[in-house]
Amino acid sequence: MPPETLRISDLRVGFGEVLAVDGVDLALTPGRVHALVGESGSGKSVTGLTVLGLSRGGNAHIEGTIAYGDRDLATLPEPELRRLRGRELAMVFQDPMTSLNPLHRVGRQIAEMVRLHDRVNKRDAARRAVELLREVEIPDPERAARAFPHEFSGGMRQRVMIAIALACRPKVLIADEPTTALDVTIQAQILALVRALCQDHDTAVLLVTHDLGVVAQYADEVSVMYVGEIVETGTVSEVLADPRHPYTNGLLGAIPRLRGKRKDRLATIPGSVPVLTAATASTIGCRFAARCAHVHDRCDDRPPVRDLGAGRSVRCWLERGEDA
Repeated sequence: MPPETLRISDLRVGFGEVLAVDGVDLALTPGRVHALVGESGSGKSVTGLTVLGLSRGGNAHIEGTIAYGDRDLATLPEPELRRLRGRELAMVFQDPMTSLNPLHRVGRQIAEMVRLHDRVNKRDAARRAVELLREVEIPDPERAARAFPHEFSGGMRQRVMIAIALACRPKVLIADEPTTALDVTIQAQILALVRALCQDHDTAVLLVTHDLGVVAQYADEVSVMYVGEIVETGTVSEVLADPRHPYTNGLLGAIPRLRGKRKDRLATIPGSVPVLTAATASTIGCRFAARCAHVHDRCDDRPPVRDLGAGRSVRCWLERGEDA
């Protein structure tokens, strides 16, 4: 395994009384995709935004460390963090239409990122923008560079966002549900493109998603997140083949099957993701207990993270070997 590019340790992020992230630990390595999966409200996007310092605000409080080389991104001053964004740390957001400026041509928006960090002249930046459009497989990149965002389809706009994110060959890429609004065929193209480009450039990727089908196809490692904490981590093949946490098992059970025995109804996890506050975080036990079919008396206490070896861990009181 190559050395880690970025290491998140005991990260806690709160907004007022709400605790969005509580004790997250995960690592990103060059050329590999680490998926962060869970239902809406689990804290996935906040984790990704915090890496780039985009969750800072008047009522936000952040604890823990985000080690990037010899720097801690959680406490890095904003001017220094701004110099890293785009150049070494980049992000692809969910909706490209709200991320691109509708008043400027696509080529200019890509060239702006290049000029900001690489200090090149306008002509070289424009040439680089066309090269990037070609790299993300947009047809006729010279013409595309002169077009406005509204002239592109959703898939093409997302390719433009990927071009902007990868313009300076960042070492870390956060992809926050980059295919949510796209149809299945375009989704597969975009995710395959992200994976291929990041392997070519040795970029470490954090893929935020709720889709375990996407995880199975495009990720190397996966962390399952629930109510602000990681409940299971491991390689994709291990976690999907042998889930050790009831929540992971529930997410897998809710995936429609095209083969095998036909069921009358799709399996669901009862209830919904609760809201965690700073006051309740230390008083409740297992956060999944209210929705878990395997709940027992010990679940009144918060389960510790259990190391299963080879980079795999689970936060659950169930003993290894019991059906999760």
